[in-house]
Amino acid sequence: MRLRILAPVLSLFSLCLLGCPQSGPQKVIPTSAVPVTGIVTLDGKPLANAKITFFPTDNSQGSGASGSTDSAGKYELRALFGNKSVVGCPPGNYKVIVSLMVKPDGSPMPPDSQEPPMMSGARESLPLKYADFVSTQLTASVASSGSTFNFDLKSE
Repeated sequence: MRLRILAPVLSLFSLCLLGCPQSGPQKVIPTSAVPVTGIVTLDGKPLANAKITFFPTDNSQGSGASGSTDSAGKYELRALFGNKSVVGCPPGNYKVIVSLMVKPDGSPMPPDSQEPPMMSGARESLPLKYADFVSTQLTASVASSGSTFNFDLKSE
């Protein structure tokens, strides 16, 4: 009699230990990145010290990539794979944000600064149609062979 009660309980316990399969699509972590470079200009002039970020859309994999512009407006994206930073970006479709934070004195905040913008009094200097995740209409489709994207922004 004890065996009749114990067997179903042990079976149920075993199923709980195994867990249930997850439903829905499984997000696959990409294992490679391709070169992505370009130039960002504002009103036809190179935009220095801006941060450019590619956020994956649709079924694109990974967490995207980001980079900073130099004095000539040139950037090169880097992606994170686990805790390792690699040059490039996984192929796929992306929403693009370009941000240029400036301090109260008008000087640009370095894109790699560890100081939170709120602590420094920094504010966004670019129009939200480029710098805001919801408002941006900038997009990019990164090919499996790599891509170059130039963004010519206009001030308002």
